[in-house]
Amino acid sequence: MSTFTGIAHVAVVVRDLAASVDWYRRALGFEPVGAVVPGPAEAGHPRQVLRHAGSGLALAVHEPLRRSGDRFDPSRTGLDHFSLAVPDRAALDGWVRHLDGLGVAHSPVRDTGYAEFVTLTDPDGIAWELWVSRP
Repeated sequence: MSTFTGIAHVAVVVRDLAASVDWYRRALGFEPVGAVVPGPAEAGHPRQVLRHAGSGLALAVHEPLRRSGDRFDPSRTGLDHFSLAVPDRAALDGWVRHLDGLGVAHSPVRDTGYAEFVTLTDPDGIAWELWVSRP
């Protein structure tokens, strides 16, 4: 079996495509790649691919036509959160200032002893962390 070379993309399901794309642009710096596409007929939902220029990470934002309408819940089986690595504490502090400037709610910087991080959620409650590992 060969190894993985990285993460190709992360896909999230949202209630409002336009609102979520706007939030990911403003809060985390992702930019749209192309136009919203309808997606394959069997999937039944439009999607917008976003890319973060600094890291190259791709994010696919999906809005199912037949969706539940509920918010994300990290206590259900499945995904708990996404964590994005930042290079150092100065970069983490820069993100905190950026989020504060936008009025995006986030946790205080938390210290685990082996890392420092800030948590925030998108408009659907999907949890994200900005994470600095300690050597």
